[in-house]
Amino acid sequence: MFNLLNSQPGPINLSASLILLCLSGLSFSVSAQPAEVEKEFINSNPSYTQVVTVVNGDVKTLYVSGQVGSRDGGVPESFAEQIDVVFANMQAQLEAAGASMADVIKLNGYIVDIDRDKVTEYGQARSRYFSADDPAPGSTLVGVAGLVRDYFLVEVEAIAVIGVDDR
Repeated sequence: MFNLLNSQPGPINLSASLILLCLSGLSFSVSAQPAEVEKEFINSNPSYTQVVTVVNGDVKTLYVSGQVGSRDGGVPESFAEQIDVVFANMQAQLEAAGASMADVIKLNGYIVDIDRDKVTEYGQARSRYFSADDPAPGSTLVGVAGLVRDYFLVEVEAIAVIGVDDR
């Protein structure tokens, strides 16, 4: 960092720097007002919330909890079926919050006993839900020993961003 008082690298003395700015005729203001933030919890139950949205200014950020391969009270046995259900569930949660898969900017995926075949199946399912015309979201894929229930083989969470006018 550059020290304003002696032109030498080192920590800045904030008080002296502010005095120097005032004496030089520059004006500035510091606001202690917190930003107006609006939160919404969508599809909640006593244990967790499926989607949390945060509106700050003109931007609405959606945090989608980890989706698993559960559908209509059942869980398919195969990884390929579970990952398809995971992305279908994610799509439904995003739509409930006024967004779509095209609005996703980040995915975090967790695969039990990860191997090349599961990574391939994950990629194939993902390509069915994300358009090749849009840039791919940032993505992390991690192999794990297990998930919250031993019959779940994959879980994916997401972050999406839309404009407030889009809701």
